[in-house]
Amino acid sequence: MRHISIYLFLCLLVAGCSVDKSAEEFADSLDVDDGYISIAHLRTMYQYAPRTLEEELWIRGAVVSSDRGGNVVRMVVVEDATGGIGVLVDSEDIFTQLFPGDSVTLRCGGLTLGGVGGAVRIGGQPAGDDELSYLSEEDFYSRLIFEQHSGVLPEVHSLSLKEISPRYIGCLVRIVGVQFVEDELGKRWCETEEPTTRYLTDNEGRTIGVRTQPRASFADHLLPMGSGSITALLDYFGSEYQLVPMDLMGTNLDNERF
Repeated sequence: MRHISIYLFLCLLVAGCSVDKSAEEFADSLDVDDGYISIAHLRTMYQYAPRTLEEELWIRGAVVSSDRGGNVVRMVVVEDATGGIGVLVDSEDIFTQLFPGDSVTLRCGGLTLGGVGGAVRIGGQPAGDDELSYLSEEDFYSRLIFEQHSGVLPEVHSLSLKEISPRYIGCLVRIVGVQFVEDELGKRWCETEEPTTRYLTDNEGRTIGVRTQPRASFADHLLPMGSGSITALLDYFGSEYQLVPMDLMGTNLDNERF
C-alpha cells in the first residue's frame, strides 16, 4: 500500500541528510510502494557512513551511462524522475549488455550505500578503507530486471551553470552557455596517466570541472576552443560539481567565444 512515512522523513532530517542532500527537496521521494522507492529516497538513506540495506527495496529507472567510450569506469548510472545513482560493477564492458535509454529495475536488498568523493553510490559491502565495493557481474545481473530497450536516449536536463543543484547529481545534463577557460586552450582532454580535470566557465565567471580518464577514447583530442554546450553525467567530487562526458557526441563548443 502506498504511503508517506512522515516519521522517517523527520528522522532523516534530525540525523542529517545525504552527502548530496537531494531527496529532501521532494516530499514524494519518501514514498514506499510495494517495496519500490525513488532514487532520491534511496540516496537519502545514506547518512555519512556505509549502510547495508536489510530491507527488500527496489528502484526502477533508465540507464543514462555507457562505458563504451572508456570515461565511465566500472559503473552503471540509473536515473528516475527524482535523480540518479551510480551502481558499482566490476566490469569494463557493460555497454555490451546495457544501453542508454534501457528501462531497468534493480533489487537493492543486501547492497550497500556509500559515499565516493562526496556523491552517493550503491554497490557491495565495504572493502578496506572504501565505503563500498564493486559488485561482481554475476551478482549485478542477477539483481537486474531488464524491462525495455527503446533505442531512445534518456531525457537530458538542459541547465546553465547557475542552475546546477544537488538534485541533478547522477543525471544526464546538458550545460549551456559555457567554454573552456583560457588557460586550458591548446591542451588535450587528458595528457597524463592519471584522470585530468579541465574547467569550463560561463560569461559570469562560474566554473565547473570536466573529468577525463586517460583511457577515454577522446583523451588525446584537443579541447574545443569555442563556446556552446556539453552533455555529460553530473557528478560530485571533493567539494565541487563535476561533469563526466561519455563521448564527444554531445560536445558542441563551436560558437564564437564570449
